[in-house]
Amino acid sequence: MKNRIRNPIPFFILFIIHSILFGFSIYKSKNKNRKLLFVLFSTNMGFAYLLEYVVLNLFKGYRYKPKVMKKNIFDNIVGAVLSQGIFLPFTAVFLTVINSGWKLKLLVGTYLSLIEELFLRLGVYHHYWWKTTYTFLLTPIYFKLSDDWYKWLYKRNPIVQFISFFFIIMITETNLFFILAIFRKVKFGFGRHHTWAEHFKILPLFSISFALFAAVIFRIKNNIIAKMVVVLFTVSCSRLLKRLKIAKSGFYGTEPLILRILMSGVYGKIGEWIYEESKHNENKDLINLDVDND
Repeated sequence: MKNRIRNPIPFFILFIIHSILFGFSIYKSKNKNRKLLFVLFSTNMGFAYLLEYVVLNLFKGYRYKPKVMKKNIFDNIVGAVLSQGIFLPFTAVFLTVINSGWKLKLLVGTYLSLIEELFLRLGVYHHYWWKTTYTFLLTPIYFKLSDDWYKWLYKRNPIVQFISFFFIIMITETNLFFILAIFRKVKFGFGRHHTWAEHFKILPLFSISFALFAAVIFRIKNNIIAKMVVVLFTVSCSRLLKRLKIAKSGFYGTEPLILRILMSGVYGKIGEWIYEESKHNENKDLINLDVDND
């Protein structure tokens, strides 16, 4: 019981610190386009999630131990969501907003590496084959990518806009299905008995596939027909996976259909943010960032 009380504290402290950084980022962009900041944050999260899927879900490079969930695998994923969905993206957005240079990026990379070593000593995080050196080397590159991505978003680069839209859908689906898994509403796997390890290997593939399809459809035409096509695609895929016994569902009646209609509407609205409202940003100085000097 003592361990369960102690373990969440370091994660909670980091959550407070990085939330303050993100809050400052929002304040810094006051009277500017915060929707673009949301797109940047979601993109940063998407990149982090992809790396986490490879390193954590597939090859088990490390393990998180926040001790907020009874099942170890769920607890591990909660730690991953906090790290890759909050701590890193919040920090990347903050550094982009303040127009940080390489020195500050390296300094923050050192700070995160020291935090990682502290978490290892506290026993709330464990390495298998991953090394803190990898964190130190990759985080400044990740922060620089955030800066460049903001510039490309600002200039309305169509490829960057599409990838960002794809990432927003992907992370939303991933987080949504994680919540549904906690409430035993859905579970992916192979064979008669599905394991949670299988679930968290298959789930991201489903989210990636759906996000790619939805992003393409909404890019072609963002209207009621597009929303209906996305809903039909999702429902059809769900039924196919059930028939193949790859997915098990705890939904009743029209619950999944209602959820899909709701999410389709959300994705359509986000598509408008990215592709339509960004057209009004050409003459705005969104953040104190020199977007013309690449």
